[in-house]
Amino acid sequence: MAKAKSEEMGQEDDGPGGTSAQSEEEILSKLLFDEGEFLVRLQDTTERAMKFFRIEPRTGRVVLSDDSKRGKTRDQIRLILAGRFFAWKLRLVDSDKMNYRQLAVELNRSPGSISPELTALVREGDLVRDEAGLVSMPFHRIDGTLRELEQPGRFQGTEGETAVEPVRRNGSRRIPRQRSDPIVQEMLEKTMDLSEYAWVRDLKKALDKGLAALLIAKEHYGVAEMTCPQMVTFLTRTFPTKVTRGAINMAFLEVRSQYVAAATRGKEISYTLLPLGREYIGRIAQELASRSVELESTSPTQAKFDEDQA
Repeated sequence: MAKAKSEEMGQEDDGPGGTSAQSEEEILSKLLFDEGEFLVRLQDTTERAMKFFRIEPRTGRVVLSDDSKRGKTRDQIRLILAGRFFAWKLRLVDSDKMNYRQLAVELNRSPGSISPELTALVREGDLVRDEAGLVSMPFHRIDGTLRELEQPGRFQGTEGETAVEPVRRNGSRRIPRQRSDPIVQEMLEKTMDLSEYAWVRDLKKALDKGLAALLIAKEHYGVAEMTCPQMVTFLTRTFPTKVTRGAINMAFLEVRSQYVAAATRGKEISYTLLPLGREYIGRIAQELASRSVELESTSPTQAKFDEDQA
């Protein structure tokens, strides 16, 4: 009887819903990460995050600090995605996920240089990737990442910082080689028929040239935004036209939020063509095309006669 009673008690303890099973589940549940615990520390995490980036209130874009811009590409990726998580929590963006092309645009890098970094970060557990290839930073990794990047000297002499050129034996410094912009370089390497944009050569105003660059980049290359240096490089290398970054920048200051939208990208301002800007440059293109047709249809004799009559 005592043995049977003992076996019966053992079955009750180990059975479904028994006391032992419940206690085991409660103990193991402590291993589960609690988002509520993270939110309790959110104030400290936010203060820490402000050292590395801010979030644009209307667009939800993450703007890195000057120190962050001197960091390695992998560190900048983590900061962008950490900020993206907060922007998502603030309901400024639809998702905390991004693809490698979006990150390349944000960091002004070529897409090919971003993909390997993402693969390594996913493998190391800093990021997660879904079935569609979109990556995000798990919320429980954010605080640890910020603490890691807080370490003194983290951004000294790292990627993105201008390196001091070595001094030659004669005491002079070697002139630094100018780095080609990866986005523009990729555009220039593509074979495109731009004959329909022959009117760009006849543009006189810096405003019109800048808008034309944004239009062509969007329509033919899938590049949604460009900085003034990128526009200048693309225009001067593609069309025989002269323009300076300062001239385009000054012209865009007068039409910002009307013809173009501006966003900070590193040390530069990146511009996106707005519908009114597209409409404006479209009218300019039509006027130049019509004028070209009229000149071609006018005979030399008739042109001389018109000139004499004038």
